[in-house]
Amino acid sequence: MNAELENLQATIKRKYSFKYKPECSESFKTDIKESQIIPLTIEVFKILEWPVVFKDKNSVEAKIKANWNKLTEKITITKKVSGRIEVHSKTVKGGNFTDFGRNSKRTGLFILLFKKLATEYNESGKLVELETELEQQDSWADYEIPTELPKPKEFPKPNVTLSIIGGLIIAILFGYFVAFLSVYFIYIIGIYELCIGIGIGYLFGEVLKKTNYVEFKSIQFMVGGMLIIMFITSQFTAYKWMISENNIPGIGFFEFIKMQLEHGLTLKDLNTGWIGLTLSWLFQIVFPYFLAIAKIAGTTANFIIEKIPEEVLEYTIYLFDMGKLESEVRAELSQKGWKKRSDQDDVFQAIAEISAFQQMNRE
Repeated sequence: MNAELENLQATIKRKYSFKYKPECSESFKTDIKESQIIPLTIEVFKILEWPVVFKDKNSVEAKIKANWNKLTEKITITKKVSGRIEVHSKTVKGGNFTDFGRNSKRTGLFILLFKKLATEYNESGKLVELETELEQQDSWADYEIPTELPKPKEFPKPNVTLSIIGGLIIAILFGYFVAFLSVYFIYIIGIYELCIGIGIGYLFGEVLKKTNYVEFKSIQFMVGGMLIIMFITSQFTAYKWMISENNIPGIGFFEFIKMQLEHGLTLKDLNTGWIGLTLSWLFQIVFPYFLAIAKIAGTTANFIIEKIPEEVLEYTIYLFDMGKLESEVRAELSQKGWKKRSDQDDVFQAIAEISAFQQMNRE
């Protein structure tokens, strides 16, 4: 934010909000044309460097960057009747039950800058330019319909067998790794699970890309199985190493597990017993599972989108924006070389993933 905007914001009186996710709402009236409100709102966000995450005919949403370049606040501008505009700012991440007036500063700054630009741009004629520019964007006026599209990329058929084999290898390797840490080093609960979850998520995500397998419901079951196999492998490997190094014959694996449960889990000077140990084992499976699933979800979603050339995605979105039905879009794609229904399904799936990313970015 430049010095002029900082000086403008300094004139705004703070209004404190006390909530889990603090917020502030204000409204004001403008005399500019109703069709110019959204274009000018986008222009204000551009000047303030608040990235727009959503817009339609009646509202615009933007996120505000805080420390470490994180988008932690959202401001929503809604066009009401008779030239009235509602400005709502909300802390969406890192809420501390009070915003120290930051949301009111943002709503106030938007209102002041909007009014200032409304006067200046109306006199200079730039308001009409912004209105025309947005109308052209929304109507795809500058879009050139391609005469041909890039051909579908060649990918192997989805292979669930290779996916399972790859996941099994990863689970066993991580099981050995966990056993090694448990026997020869201090196992730090939380830190190791974090690394395991991210590691399994990354490696299995790469396997799924190679096998072209993106059926997410099945993937969730696979990852659950991987974490269970990893846990069993780690316990059995630790059992073998401890029996071998301590030269303790005659103790079976299940007896080894029973001995651990009887000894329990000790945290500093507190022995939590078998309940604490059981909960720690569950944590070793459940926490990495959710981390791995989150990592894999992002990897597979990006892979689904990257499979489709950008020109094809843009053309398909254009067809839907023009009000075409799915059957009509399939016919148009078929005429331009995307004849296989499976290739068309891949295009629709990629668009669905893009929409999901956009929706997630709004939250």
